[in-house]
Amino acid sequence: MLPVIDLGFIKVYSYSFFVLLGFVCYLIILLINVEKREKNDKKIGNKLLLISILCFAILYFGALIMNSIFQSIEKGRIIIGGITWLGGVLIAFPLTIYIIYKLIPEKRGSANEIFNIILPGIIIAHGFGRIGCFLGGCCYGEPTTLSIGVIYPKGSLAAIQYPDYETGNSLPLFPTQLIEAIFEFCLGTVLLINLKLSKKFGLQIYAVCYGLFRFFLEFSRGDSRGSTGFFLSPSQLMSCILIVISIIAYLIKNNIIMKNYIRKVIERDNKKYIKSIKNRRDYYITKLFEEKIISLEECRDLKKRIENYNLIEKEKNIENQNLI
Repeated sequence: MLPVIDLGFIKVYSYSFFVLLGFVCYLIILLINVEKREKNDKKIGNKLLLISILCFAILYFGALIMNSIFQSIEKGRIIIGGITWLGGVLIAFPLTIYIIYKLIPEKRGSANEIFNIILPGIIIAHGFGRIGCFLGGCCYGEPTTLSIGVIYPKGSLAAIQYPDYETGNSLPLFPTQLIEAIFEFCLGTVLLINLKLSKKFGLQIYAVCYGLFRFFLEFSRGDSRGSTGFFLSPSQLMSCILIVISIIAYLIKNNIIMKNYIRKVIERDNKKYIKSIKNRRDYYITKLFEEKIISLEECRDLKKRIENYNLIEKEKNIENQNLI
């Protein structure tokens, strides 16, 4: 445990430092992935960078909201504060996919794959955050007889909850933070490899692997994490929800369930997008004519070409629907 790092000229809080380090690593990994995956479209790449920052902000506030709910249930009164990672995940991940769907209409139907570009950096950043938890003395495990047990100093939360009355320090506690950090780094590496091979299934791999890992790790956690009101801890409940959602998302993505509904939604939104493009084109062509950059004949010719192009695209869509 090292809550404060003394550099002589400045004192740095360990938790804050490693959270910041994780965020920097997240941005570096994201920039590399965006450059590789979206190098032919800088506009989409810039939008993706903006969305990734929004994702991190939503993740934090979602974690704050969910932790406050579980702590309030346990204490029987309203409590605001603290964060729970899975709470942020359950709120931020779906919202981020929705934001991608809305802000990058060119990628309609592939928002999940685009989100997988963001995902590995988030997981590795979480790993650094867990190291910060270890040094800060939070998120500790239960007493253990294993040789990897960690003893926390007198006055720490762990020593107050699990005191060794002879020394005043804590009993040896299972290092859940470091175990989870190692798991996060390994899983992040796996998803980077998966991203290199394919954009598919990254979110499902994360949801199932982390959900199962966190569910069983909770049996070794010893700190206060709030209450759900029944036998499952908050993180165990959210792990189950995460796994179920990932399975449903996989079934939807592979057209096993809700096939017709998803197709109708995509077709409806695509029509709106195409219509907005046509309206913008007509506006700019008219503007060029008004400013005498093109003649009236050229203006009519351009609009006629666009109309013919739209008719051809409409016929292609009808043919594709008949094939389906």
